[in-house]
Amino acid sequence: MKRKHALWFAAFIACAVVVYIATRTKDDSLRVPLGVEQAAIVTYSGPLLAVAPYKWGVAVNVRIAEVTEKPDRRIYDLRYIVNRAGTFDLKDYLDADDGSTLEGLPAFKFEGDPKLSKNLDTRIQETEEIRVDVGGRYYESMAMLTLLWIGWLLLLIFWKRPKPPVAPDAGPPPPTLAEMMRSFLAQLEAGTLNADAKAKMEMVMLQCWRNELALNAEPMHTSLDQIASNSSTSEALKKLQHWLHHPSSSVPSAEIAAVIKPYTLEVTS
Repeated sequence: MKRKHALWFAAFIACAVVVYIATRTKDDSLRVPLGVEQAAIVTYSGPLLAVAPYKWGVAVNVRIAEVTEKPDRRIYDLRYIVNRAGTFDLKDYLDADDGSTLEGLPAFKFEGDPKLSKNLDTRIQETEEIRVDVGGRYYESMAMLTLLWIGWLLLLIFWKRPKPPVAPDAGPPPPTLAEMMRSFLAQLEAGTLNADAKAKMEMVMLQCWRNELALNAEPMHTSLDQIASNSSTSEALKKLQHWLHHPSSSVPSAEIAAVIKPYTLEVTS
């Protein structure tokens, strides 16, 4: 009796397994690696297909590589790239070109599998030589363009550049103190020394005494006091001022000429 029950139980288990296998939903999705373009051929007799408008962050990028026209249908060569893991249907990324509803478009499911993409970069490096070739004499062209640019810049800077203005002629140098004193002495001896020339002669004479006593750094009133108190110049200063500022001066012109004459000689350093 126990053996009969065991047989019935085994038969029940076998039937359950057969029913499960027969009734389970078959997974017909295709597993593809992420980031690698795939191809799919879709035959459709409805309206002309177009790729759905792109949206930021879309899981699948789709493009139509080629469309083959047949009398009763069109054959589409579709290319797609899966961007993240998950199960997707290619028809969800297609629209009718005229905006109508797509009826009867076959499903094309696939699964983005990150496991297949794990060593993809390594496989690409093993099968492809990674290099960048720059053709067309790129570096020679860039060197030539650089030289042309520098030459053009130099032309802009220097070609037909106006010359700097010539410095104006300074004219003859001003007369020295000795030259002016010689002129005053000549006028004094000729009797043509007027009031204006006398005033200028006094200023030049004071400057000669300042140079003689090294008083150029002193103000004029201080210099005048030191000239008047110095034994070598005090007497000459008194004679000059009395002769210049007193019309009835008893100082003869000969004495003034004697005061002037030593300063008509150029001082050499």
